[in-house]
Amino acid sequence: MKKITIAFTLSFIISMAGFGQATYNVALTGIEHVPPVGTPAFGNLEVWFDSDTLYVRGTFTDLVGQYWAGHIHFGEPGKTGNRLFRLKADLNENQREGSFHESENKFALRPAQRQALRNGNLYIVISSHRHQMGEIRGQIPRM
Repeated sequence: MKKITIAFTLSFIISMAGFGQATYNVALTGIEHVPPVGTPAFGNLEVWFDSDTLYVRGTFTDLVGQYWAGHIHFGEPGKTGNRLFRLKADLNENQREGSFHESENKFALRPAQRQALRNGNLYIVISSHRHQMGEIRGQIPRM
């Protein structure tokens, strides 16, 4: 009985440590790209902001070409903008799907970038060799 109590208490403490930090889902699809891209590819990422740092983790799959790059851009919903940060992906064997880990995808934001994040003006794009300007995109929600 004591082991269960200790495990529950430890789990509660760990979950409370991240209580003030909200995690947001970002769905990546071709329809969100500007202009839209017809692709079976999609991604599901989690983003959060803590102590002036933006973190990204998640997966993507079914790119029509091999992975080219992933970036965080500045831009309003439905508009294109400049690249701010390059994401580091771990790719599978065929290089058409992969994952992002927060330990390799954390970015210190300057004041103007923090303001863009608060306004919902940052988005994520994943590009493939067939769609080097971007195959799937997702807007990071206001934080």
